[in-house]
Amino acid sequence: MLEIQKNFVYAASEKPLVLGVFEDAEKATIDPKIDPEIATLIKEKQLKFEIGKVNKVFTFGKIKNQIVYLIGLGKKAEYSYEKLEESLRDVNYKLGSELHILVGSFSEGLCEEETAKRIIQTVSAYNYKFDECLSEKINNDLSLKLISSHDLSAVALEAFQISAAIDNTRDLINKPYNYLSAADLADYAVKLAKSLDDPKLRIRVYGKAEIAELGMNAFLGVNKGSSAEPKLIHIVYENSSKPAVAIVGKGLMYDTGGYSIKTQMNNMKDDMSGAATVLGVFELAVKRQLPINLHVVICATDNRINGEALLPDDVLTAMNKKTIEVVSTDAEGRLTLADAVCFAQKQRAAEVIDLATLTGAVCVALGEYTVGLFGNDQETVDQMLAAGKAVSEEIWQLPINDYIRKQVRGSKVADLTNSTGKNMGASSGAAFIEAFIDKPTKWMHLDIAGTAFHTSPFYKEFYGATGLTVKTLYQYLKDRPL
Repeated sequence: MLEIQKNFVYAASEKPLVLGVFEDAEKATIDPKIDPEIATLIKEKQLKFEIGKVNKVFTFGKIKNQIVYLIGLGKKAEYSYEKLEESLRDVNYKLGSELHILVGSFSEGLCEEETAKRIIQTVSAYNYKFDECLSEKINNDLSLKLISSHDLSAVALEAFQISAAIDNTRDLINKPYNYLSAADLADYAVKLAKSLDDPKLRIRVYGKAEIAELGMNAFLGVNKGSSAEPKLIHIVYENSSKPAVAIVGKGLMYDTGGYSIKTQMNNMKDDMSGAATVLGVFELAVKRQLPINLHVVICATDNRINGEALLPDDVLTAMNKKTIEVVSTDAEGRLTLADAVCFAQKQRAAEVIDLATLTGAVCVALGEYTVGLFGNDQETVDQMLAAGKAVSEEIWQLPINDYIRKQVRGSKVADLTNSTGKNMGASSGAAFIEAFIDKPTKWMHLDIAGTAFHTSPFYKEFYGATGLTVKTLYQYLKDRPL
């Protein structure tokens, strides 16, 4: 758990002091009582300042801080916000329960306010833990005191709220299915809305009978094999009279693949990452009082097998009356999203953005740290790419062309087919959802299948959920033209 102290003025303390130092530095300016000794250690190459290196120096009473941590910033000529974040990956509770950070030492050549924001977010991300299922809990309490000549109150609050929303998102994704069903997710959404205590928001949760009345038979088709009731979660935050934007999250609480059963289904609890992400973004939008008219839509269910389960060759009729041939019951997420985006448009959303762990194909194409982005309006696509770049989350635009559209519409027995096989998998999944978007609705689809959950983290982050794209989508909504 991370706490940010509100006083940014330096005061003598016994707590560890943290500052950044470049590789080519000849000294570190801390206190005249200790600076010469530090300079000697640097000259003798007993301290290393390659990116991310943590040097622990005891002060032996020369100054009040008992320990100084000198963090390597790498080469000064190559320094950037991305390098700043890389340098902080080992700064967490293991260095002490309270750390005092000299922000200016990390902000050379950068904006100090943005540096402070990134320090909070990065330390929080790497201080994360999920121990709900452990008998012995992890004590990762950490208090950060940022020392600066600037008033960092506003940026510190925003950074802390972003970090808290990401942590909540990661917690949801990391929960196993027996801890978090569709009903549990709906309860969480209701409690979240209540805790935000804002008269401008309202929430409604639809049960199975109500979902059937809405004609959401693609969504219900996925749920046929489950004993757990599906939930349609709809949250509205009206803080603007402008046309609404809807964020739609794929809410597959667990995916076995149905009768097109997966050969390996460990960690398929993460198939609701889109739903968790849009709830995190909603939390931020309300806390930050963004001037938007926002709808959150989640079709939550699991995809399991019993005698009633969906079969390959079945034909479903979606909310907008389009028919779908089920080629694979493991291409189930797009079935729920088809009805979800239809529902969002029924709420008069002028723009619909869906987030989904949709395809393994996007992992093959882009790996585990790049989100695939599709859309029908290049201006908004460019704005989303810019938002990702602004917060250092990598997003790559992928195509939907007429050939791919024709394959999705190539069923001989229905309007659409829910799978085109291995070829063009990410693009055909996006093309399927696109078929349920009516003109002139602007639409974007973010395939987060590779980025949502990491079993072998490359950048030292905590095993499991990442919370990636919460920052991007928040930045996008924050920068969205009024």
